[in-house]
Amino acid sequence: MCQRATGGIFASLAGGKPENFAWTRGTPTFFASSSLAKRAFCPKCGTPLSFKYDTPEARMYTTIGSLDEPERVELVKQYGIESRLSWVKFCEDVSAERTAESAQAQEFLAGMRSHQKRD
Repeated sequence: MCQRATGGIFASLAGGKPENFAWTRGTPTFFASSSLAKRAFCPKCGTPLSFKYDTPEARMYTTIGSLDEPERVELVKQYGIESRLSWVKFCEDVSAERTAESAQAQEFLAGMRSHQKRD
């Protein structure tokens, strides 16, 4: 879903608590990319800005390239590696995790319905 939402071969996201985040310019528009999450994007240029599950305790994930200072982000984990394209080779020393590896994640994602249609 991240590949389709960003139009890229992967989504570079930095996560944190929503209360520690602030929009610095303008107000984004939101798209419910699935029955469980919303993605923010710039209504003027279409730049993908963030992703957040619709749960109170969920972390917010922001596209690293849209940050004012993307160099300050420390890469700590690759998530969703089951969708990695075979020819993508970088950050091999960073820990990695498949989507829904835990039983809790599997249960949460079981009811997800994508709103990103393939016509």
